[in-house]
Amino acid sequence: MQKDSRIDKMARIIARHALSVKPGEKVLIEATDDCDALIIAVIRSVNEVGGIPIVQHESLPVRRAWLMGATEGHLQTWYESSLSIRGDIQCLLSLRGQDNRSELADVPAETMRRYNNLTIKLGQAMRRPGFRKTVIRYPSKSLAQQCGMSTEAFADHFYRVCAMNFQRLHREMEPLKNAIDQAEEVRIVAPGTDLSFSIRDLQCSISAGTWNIPDGETAMQIVRDSVEGHITYNVPSSYQGYVFHGIRLTFSRGKIVNAEANDKPRIEAILDSDEGARYIGEFAVGVNPFLRRHMIDTLFDEKMAGSLHFTPGGTAADGTRSLVHWDIVQSHLKHYGGGEISLDGRLWRKDGEFVDEHMQGLNPDNLLQTLESLDSDYPDWLKPSVTEVSPL
Repeated sequence: MQKDSRIDKMARIIARHALSVKPGEKVLIEATDDCDALIIAVIRSVNEVGGIPIVQHESLPVRRAWLMGATEGHLQTWYESSLSIRGDIQCLLSLRGQDNRSELADVPAETMRRYNNLTIKLGQAMRRPGFRKTVIRYPSKSLAQQCGMSTEAFADHFYRVCAMNFQRLHREMEPLKNAIDQAEEVRIVAPGTDLSFSIRDLQCSISAGTWNIPDGETAMQIVRDSVEGHITYNVPSSYQGYVFHGIRLTFSRGKIVNAEANDKPRIEAILDSDEGARYIGEFAVGVNPFLRRHMIDTLFDEKMAGSLHFTPGGTAADGTRSLVHWDIVQSHLKHYGGGEISLDGRLWRKDGEFVDEHMQGLNPDNLLQTLESLDSDYPDWLKPSVTEVSPL
């Protein structure tokens, strides 16, 4: 009964906050594998606010079977069909169940590369005014196993991380945005890392339960050619079906001039995908206090409290575009080895803790306490009813 109430709560967050569905708007729900309970709950929540739910539900074994025989013509037809469907919707929910994270592991590499590139191209084509998209995982047995947790314990963790008061989180993150927006130069120092770059005349955005769930980050572009130094990422990163360890990037005039990892040829091939892949498209700071250890799942890891990600590819401040968008994470929490971020020569965050007195509320333990309290600014539709047991 508790699990059912949490699924309903998650669905309300998706429909009313993440997608902010308006009456008459079409909502495409794209789902994979066994996540029926949340699909059904989202359908009901979209209906409650007057939206029109449209469902596409596919299993990864079915996708694998299709990809194993897919020609370039098949892939192009799929892309054009998918683009046509998306042309008439206002909201998209990507609901990712995952019975086996390695289901697509034996799909030919070239087929997978083309499919991934078309998927990214599809996402870029949807960037139009008023369009809303949210990506969320489903608490599957596979994810639980990946985290070394029982299915029940992981479900408890998942809903604690994802079904929070995002409006309050957004408000708590405003001092973080203000500090970054006023800064011009950033320096990052950590084990194997000494990196500097400019963010002059650029502003960051707060991500609090909109594009991704879980959430809790501020993200921004940087001055493309300003990056100098090197960074060693201490969080493993899964990209294009392969888990990279010990990634180290060296920059000169903004460009990645050397890359090291457990598979150097593979990482070099990714960075050679196009011109923009060797430049940074995003700098982001994670603050989610429910996340303090990695899962080797970017959607979760990039939001970890005390983390940052420095993203090759994407869209750079000068408009350079890339099909690569690789959010690689570095944690500054003490159990990862610590680290420092300085803004305009002044220490701003040390070992994952903000030093500015105006930002103490964002430090992991303080923010955790704030978000766990059912205070007066909780939206009425998010408050548990008297018959529900609060998962918090």
